[in-house]
This record gives sequence, C-alpha cells and structure tokens, in this order.
Amino acid sequence: MITPATYFVLYLITIPDVEVNNHSVHRLVFSYKQDCIEMAQELRQLNDPIVGKPNCVEVENFEVVVRTPLKKPEGML
Repeated sequence: MITPATYFVLYLITIPDVEVNNHSVHRLVFSYKQDCIEMAQELRQLNDPIVGKPNCVEVENFEVVVRTPLKKPEGML
C-alpha cells in the first residue's frame, strides 16, 4: 500500500564561525507552505544561497508499507 505524503522543505545553511571554512546544512520540514515561507523570510533564505534554487518547494513522498514475512514453522525446510 502506497500512501502519498506532501510536505515543504526549507534548507537552512548556517556558518558557526566565519573565520573557519565550516558550514552546516539543515533540512527543515513543514506541513504547510505558508509556515515554510514565513520561516524562510524571517531567516532571509527564500532562495538557497549556494545553488540559488527557491526554498519551500513541494515534495511528494511515497511511503511504502511492507509486510514482514512470517517465521517458518519448525519442521519446514
């Protein structure tokens, strides 16, 4: 059974120390686009600073539910 789940992703890039070439990328997931856009505006990251692509794009994920096979009864090969 495949259950589609739609969410919106904001990639947040942080630089802990400007004197060191070290940055971190965080992936924030929102259920509603408006919440994602408001957070991106507050953080001034409506676009990804590295690639330039827009943040808060819709992502559709298909969660696949797989049944666990039963254990074979004793005596079966």
